[in-house]
Order: sequence, then structure tokens, then C-alpha cells
Amino acid sequence: MAQQPETQSDVPDQQIVSWARSRLALVSGSPRLVLALGGTLVVIVIAAVALQMRTPAKGIAQVQSSARTRNTGTARVRPVRKVQHMARIATAGGKTDFISRDELAKECIARVGAEVLDELVNRKVIELECARRGITVTNAEVKQEVVRLCKETGMEPSQWYQILRARHNITPEQYHRNRIWPAMAMKKLVGASVVVKEQDLKTAYDHHFGPRVKVRLVVYENIRRANEAWNALQKNPGDFERIAKRDSIEPNSRSLGGLIPPIRRHHEFPKLEAAAFKLKLGEISAIVQYGPPTQSRYGILKCEGHTEPEFAMKDVRDYLVKMVTDQKSQAEMARHLLAIKGRTRVDNYLMNTTTGAVARKTRQAGFNRPATAKPSSGVRPAGGAVPRGTPRSAPSTRR
Repeated sequence: MAQQPETQSDVPDQQIVSWARSRLALVSGSPRLVLALGGTLVVIVIAAVALQMRTPAKGIAQVQSSARTRNTGTARVRPVRKVQHMARIATAGGKTDFISRDELAKECIARVGAEVLDELVNRKVIELECARRGITVTNAEVKQEVVRLCKETGMEPSQWYQILRARHNITPEQYHRNRIWPAMAMKKLVGASVVVKEQDLKTAYDHHFGPRVKVRLVVYENIRRANEAWNALQKNPGDFERIAKRDSIEPNSRSLGGLIPPIRRHHEFPKLEAAAFKLKLGEISAIVQYGPPTQSRYGILKCEGHTEPEFAMKDVRDYLVKMVTDQKSQAEMARHLLAIKGRTRVDNYLMNTTTGAVARKTRQAGFNRPATAKPSSGVRPAGGAVPRGTPRSAPSTRR
């Protein structure tokens, strides 16, 4: 059988096969080239397997996620804070309401926010000043101070803590932090600057242990009625108790016929003190105007006797030294705290005020509150800036 002639398509195939055989013979003759080609092939296979494992097959969720990403961009989701209720009220009719924590907090701020904030500001100012001067007050010192104060009244600290809890709902930690620590810190800030003079002791002795005058007092709010009563008493001094019960504007002494505690030296109303010590037993004073100008009172005194000093100066000297030292320390600490606050700027966002070195005078108008500050609750500012944690000679409910 005759062979068929080669077609044109068979020629290129034979050329390709021939070219491949020549190249294969060339490669097999070079071991270094075989090694390079084998390594390259292994790398390609490993890369293909890794890519297949890392790229998941596209599903419905992936397609939807990609579509959202292209259309809306990236969004950050913040968790919603769950409202915390502090009370639940349910009526017999089936209606239910709640009092939230935020509502309770706003009410507390409206009622006592200004006072509590003022206390916190004072404590923070003291802390910053102590840090500036390198002064520290340890927990051990605070506890020792409580023990010392309680010993002065013969009371155990545990009993005192129970009284604080029952009367003022104050825990020992709050008592240490808000009362004792500021007082001890201010003592260290003031240092040994308190000096007790002999005249200070004499004044304290006269006030606490010196002579006193027993008197009755009838008080009027206008001079006309006081003149009428004085003229009536000049005719009949024995009617003093009856007139006091009828006319006096002081409710406590009026029910007792004008009887008041004996007047001491260095009385809060010097004019009453001067008039009382001039009287003799049974005498009636002239009309005495006393009190502040805006609330003047017109009083008439009747002397019912004088008392003698209870103790000699030497017998109570140590007690007086301690008492006067404590009193002067408190006054000095209050003055020192005011000086510290005077050079420290305080922006009170609750009361809308600024005080301190930058604002020499408290500004009520034109105060710029930061955008993050809460609106003012409308509570009036606390009265004074005297630290509430000033030391006392004995434990008290305000210590």
C-alpha cells in the first residue's frame, strides 16, 4: 500500500516535537538548570495552594457585604447604653412607670449639687496644693486622728461610725476622705504658724469661766412699742415676766417670761453685754438697740443676779491652751484655703461662675460653658468656702 504524502499541517507538528526534544536533551545535560526549574515549579504550586485556602468561594453573604461596602462606606456601631431604673411604680389600674438613674441624678444635683460640688472643689484644690509642696497624709495618720478625737469624748471609733451612719448616712471611708483628710492636709499646709498669746487665754477664760449675769429679756422690733413697755415697767417692775410673755418677739424666751442663758463676757452682742454687767439685782436697763442694721432689735433687760467664776485660771490653763490653739488653727486654715483658691482658677459649670487668679471677682454673666458641660440646675451657690473638714476639739456631727 503506497504511503500518503505529508500534509502541510503535519510539518509544523514535527518541527515542534523536534524542537521540544532538543530542548529536553539540553536540560537533561545540565543538572544545575534542572534544579532551578524544579525549585521554581515547587514555589508556584505552594503559592497556588495558599491562595486557594485564603480566598473563600463567593457566596450570597459575601456578595451582599461587598455591595453594602461599595454603596454605603464604612460605619462604626456604638453600643446603646441600657437605661438603669432605680424605682418601679405600679398602680392598681395596671399602669407602670419607672424612675431612671439619670432622673435621680438630675434631682440630686438640683437639690444638693452646689454644696457637694463646692466640697469636692475644696478637696481637689487642697490635693493639688499638697502635691505641689510634696505634702502627704497617709491612711494610717487619718485613722490615728480619728482615734485621738474619739478619745477626747471617751467614745470608741466604732460607736462614732455608727452615729455617723445613723444620723448622716456617712460611711467611714467618706468620713475619712471628706472630713479628716482635708483637715489634716490643711494642718500640714499651714504648719506651725499659730501662736497663742496670753491675752487670747484671758479672753477665752473670761468667756467660758468668768462671771456672768442672770437676766430676763423682752425684745421688740420697733422703738415705739419698746418705749411703751419701758414706761410701763418703770411704774411696775414686777410686770416684766408678764410683759415678756405677751410682747417679746423671741419665741424661746417669751414662753419662759424672757428668761435667757446668763450673759457672758465677749458676748456676740456687745451692747447687750455692756448693759447687763452694769445692772444690779432687780434693776431694769434702758432700751438697748442691737443686732445688724437691717434687723435691729430693741431689748429691755432685768437683772436677776450675778455669778462668780467657776475655776481659777491656773486650773484650766491647759484646757484653754488647747481650745484656743484649735480655734486659731481653724481660722488660719480657712484663711489659708481662701488664699490658695485665690490663686487657683476654678470654672464651676454647674453654677456658671469662674473664680481664682484669672477672675478676681466672680462673674455671673458672660460665662462661656464648654460644649460638653451640662446646663445649670438653677441651684444657688453654697454659702462659704471654709473647708468643712476643719479639725474640732471633739467629735461632732459635722466633723
